[in-house]
Amino acid sequence: MNATKVTILGRELSLKSEAGEEYVNQVAEYVKQKIETVQKSYPMDLIPTVILTALNVADDYLQLCKERESLIKKFEGLSIYLSEVMDSRT
Repeated sequence: MNATKVTILGRELSLKSEAGEEYVNQVAEYVKQKIETVQKSYPMDLIPTVILTALNVADDYLQLCKERESLIKKFEGLSIYLSEVMDSRT
């Protein structure tokens, strides 16, 4: 497991991950962008900024989970429908 150095909020972090360096850098860049968005919209101290950023990321994640579950249910319904159509043709 290799360590990748990233800088977030002026602090250099050494992150160990089984994912490649490119992916770790992508994640760090995503976090930086989210923090910058919060800082531009709501100028405040560091801790509230990081907490609000974490809440926004958690909200994004939960919305995507909900959307994923909805898509899975739709695909399951389509699969059942297609199976019934195929069975009716034989």
